[in-house]
Amino acid sequence: MLVLSYNDIYGRKSLNKFARGTSCFKEIGEQFSFSLEFVHHAQEGMVVNMKKTVKVIIASALSFAVAMPAFAATFSDVTETNTYKWAYESVEDMAEKGLVSGYEDGTFKPGKSVSRMEAFALFARLMGSNSDVNKNIVEYAKRKYAAKLADYKLSYAEGDIAYMLYRGVLSESELDTYFKDEKKSEPMPRHEAAVLITKAMYAEERAKDEVLVDMDYTDIASIPKTARQYVYYVTQKGIMSGMGDGTFSPNTSVLRGQIAVMLSRTSDTVEYSFEKAKIAGIDTNVKNLSIVTDSGETETIGYSDNTVFMIEGEKVLPSQFVDGQNIYMTYIEDDQKISLAFADVLNSKPDMTITGIYQGYATKSGKVSINVKGVSGSSLSSYSCADDVKVLIDGKTSDVNKIKSGDYISFVVSDDEVISVSCMQKSETIKNAELENVDPLGTITIKHADTAYDGKTYALSSEAKIYKNGSVIDYSSLYRGDTLTITLEYGLVKTIVATSKTSTVYGTVKGYEISASPKLTIKTNGEEVTYDIPADVTVTINNQAAKLADFNIGDSVTLTIESNAVTKITATATNGTATNAALTGVVTGVNPSLNVIIISYDENGSKSTAYITCKSTTKFYILPAFSETTISKISEGDTVSAYGSYSNGVFMCTAVTIAAAQ
Repeated sequence: MLVLSYNDIYGRKSLNKFARGTSCFKEIGEQFSFSLEFVHHAQEGMVVNMKKTVKVIIASALSFAVAMPAFAATFSDVTETNTYKWAYESVEDMAEKGLVSGYEDGTFKPGKSVSRMEAFALFARLMGSNSDVNKNIVEYAKRKYAAKLADYKLSYAEGDIAYMLYRGVLSESELDTYFKDEKKSEPMPRHEAAVLITKAMYAEERAKDEVLVDMDYTDIASIPKTARQYVYYVTQKGIMSGMGDGTFSPNTSVLRGQIAVMLSRTSDTVEYSFEKAKIAGIDTNVKNLSIVTDSGETETIGYSDNTVFMIEGEKVLPSQFVDGQNIYMTYIEDDQKISLAFADVLNSKPDMTITGIYQGYATKSGKVSINVKGVSGSSLSSYSCADDVKVLIDGKTSDVNKIKSGDYISFVVSDDEVISVSCMQKSETIKNAELENVDPLGTITIKHADTAYDGKTYALSSEAKIYKNGSVIDYSSLYRGDTLTITLEYGLVKTIVATSKTSTVYGTVKGYEISASPKLTIKTNGEEVTYDIPADVTVTINNQAAKLADFNIGDSVTLTIESNAVTKITATATNGTATNAALTGVVTGVNPSLNVIIISYDENGSKSTAYITCKSTTKFYILPAFSETTISKISEGDTVSAYGSYSNGVFMCTAVTIAAAQ
């Protein structure tokens, strides 16, 4: 198990930062006159998600893989030697990471303004809205804020803005400020960019803690008071700087070249990484979260008081997380420290496995849904499929459109999406199975040489017929170890043909368990073996009908075994008479020379004292190993159980088990 602390999560992160060079960026001021435009290419296929093929721990914006035209790596109007050389490395870097793109004529147009909506969308993608890991979070956020965002007609940026709301970078009360009517298309002023960048770095509280803001800008008075702490923060972090003439120019529009530099510098300062896993436990005392990764590995992640835990969009205590739930984790690295910032559960229900009869599929807006009817003829239900749903037909990889109507399917629903479908035949026969477990609720679990069946549990239909060794039997007469031929119909057991082998075992009683599933442990051929005891077992002790509780440790027994179950027990008591007494109590005295043990025990709600007389043949066993010992090893305070019988008012003991006092 890998254990990682809050201050050092995932040393495995190995994605390298791009070299930035040493060129100093001086943001361009009013000496240029630019038109206000930023072209969004998503609808032209310029910005698309790349499918993950491995488990991803994404560093910064590397999660945003895009299909870029051949000329996107180099723009004719942003070079190392022209007017915009100050933006060259940042533009190239951000284009390669898929956050910005150029025009069809091979230009980037670094002097065009960036609208508010475009700026928010770019930083949302830097923060993870374009990550494959976060796609379910984005969809959840879109549903959560759909009614609120409908009034703003955000078109392409709806998912990005919803993600910002979900992450708390935006509040609903701020939507009018940035996106009402024409505001969303207006250029973003520099002081608003400072606020956006600070919030995108989840540094708002740190920025507001700076009470005495001292900056060298000559126009500090023109910076809105509500933005000054943010401007100070991004200035100290080196993400934004002055205009070259000593001013910050807070109301000047942000340009395409400048936004690329801001994104690049933010990416250098703060790295975002994401992971999806399953919860395997949480220890609130030491603040550790255990997860099972996609590869099946168990890892322990540290968290802090600043970690935000959410279930279905609401903040919760970490103790409210449940094992088996899908969890989406966001890590933030800054100041050489990696922290678990967010832990999200989108669906409070763990994964569910559902069975039914396939009734076809439908596609709407590129999303596939399957229609399923219950095996008992219940009403039709529809389930949305994940984009990467895995489909198996008769154990082979296939597609949803290859499943035939009427086929029996078993599918897994995770976060309200079908992530896997297994299609089986209407009728299926499983041969050479070994019964591993029988559940009183009507299910059987089997062992099998074929991994497709090994460990699988099947429910019996209400009309199931069971045969064993040529006779009709009821469900309770199936025993662990029976060899089975099972016929399934729509995944339910229709018939079972069982065979069992009968054998005889001789030994001495070492212990037994009285429970809903009784067991008997004997020592035979030098080994201790535990057997299941069915409810209809026949028990005789010294030719008298008896029950399991009548046994003494050390009694000689002959067992009739059917598969792994005992059907008949014949015993000879060690004292030669029917054993009908057992006493358990705490030792208050012991006299090895007289072979007498004195115990205190409860009888009818009060304490009683018993004198237990041992014989030279009495056996003494130390629990829990059942190793043999002598009466001299018994001490006051030990708990003992004595087995034997009363003779003329004296308890004659044949066997004693000893649990030493702690």
